[in-house]
Amino acid sequence: MSEEEFPEQREGVEVVDHFSNVKRAASIVGDLRAALRGEGFTREETFELVRTYWAAELGMPE
Repeated sequence: MSEEEFPEQREGVEVVDHFSNVKRAASIVGDLRAALRGEGFTREETFELVRTYWAAELGMPE
């Protein structure tokens, strides 16, 4: 195996996990949803609040 095959093993090369933000946001969304439902929000209200959070976290327009 050469450095050409696995450039992330070379010194000074930063490996970026493109899915780490999505995994983190998904975990937060699950916790947020459970907390909102526990506080008495309806399914519809919870959906809208979670959708707003998800869009903001991923930098997407609502």
